[in-house]
Amino acid sequence: MTSILNNNNISLNNKDTLLEFIQSKNVGQVIEKVKPMSTRELLDLPCSCTMEKAFDFLLAHDILSVPIYRTNDKGEKEYITIVSALDLLKLLSTKVSLETLQSDRNVLLMPLSETIGMTENLNILKSTDPLEKLLHLFTTERTHRVLIQQQMNQFILLSQMDLIRFFQSNNHQLGSSVLDLSVKDIKNIHAGVRSELNFKSTAAEAFLKLAGDHSISSLPIVDDNDDLIGEISPQDIRGLNRDRWDSLSKPVVMYLKASHGDLYRPLTCHDGFTLSQIMSAFVLRKAYRLWWTDLNTGELKGVITLTDILSTFASHHQYE
Repeated sequence: MTSILNNNNISLNNKDTLLEFIQSKNVGQVIEKVKPMSTRELLDLPCSCTMEKAFDFLLAHDILSVPIYRTNDKGEKEYITIVSALDLLKLLSTKVSLETLQSDRNVLLMPLSETIGMTENLNILKSTDPLEKLLHLFTTERTHRVLIQQQMNQFILLSQMDLIRFFQSNNHQLGSSVLDLSVKDIKNIHAGVRSELNFKSTAAEAFLKLAGDHSISSLPIVDDNDDLIGEISPQDIRGLNRDRWDSLSKPVVMYLKASHGDLYRPLTCHDGFTLSQIMSAFVLRKAYRLWWTDLNTGELKGVITLTDILSTFASHHQYE
């Protein structure tokens, strides 16, 4: 296995420190650090479960994804894939349009088996697998979550956020040159924001826009002055059911206020933020992104995601 850690600004000594840390750890050590025994029970759903029940399940447990399974002839669970809120949104978008929105609520009765082919490939690792292998999946393969097989054929779900939490808890072992990298070192300054949403748009318009663009996982909501006032992501569609279907026709700001009790300002960062500070914000605020803004003008310059942080630790891994 060959690892190439990114960023030319990392000094050789600090690069060796980071490399030694990554190569000295395995998946089991990640689990021990960030998954207390009380949180290790795997939440799952049968593939026959409806989309409506899945949306409610994700909200009730405050999770973004769930493994789905079928039962074999012996009555044993066989995991097929991991379905995320984004996957459900993409499936929904294949059956719903703005023109037919009012009559489409029964699409929520579709079974989860319909998502197969829309989800990420199912990746299963073992506790003894090296951390490098997990990092490779989360960066080069752009995977967001994996199943970890334990003894007695038990499984644990690990996500990108879990690995961020692991790095954060061990930041004293990563090397200051990595932790002190700036936003511009983490994200290409020309990356920009791929798409924005005006606050007058409806929730349905926002969700269909998210589902139709595979390069984005969230949308910044801006006012008529292009000032950032909110954000929307597949996370916000959790809890959707036939009784709440009409809420999709509301302006996106009203939809978010009804769902969350208020419109909360998105978390932001600016050029002066370091990787260490961004990691802390992700972990402490349980955030999945920080919007990169200009400190003086407030101009939206980009978005920092969990994948961006993990990709800073390792640019690519090649398995031999």
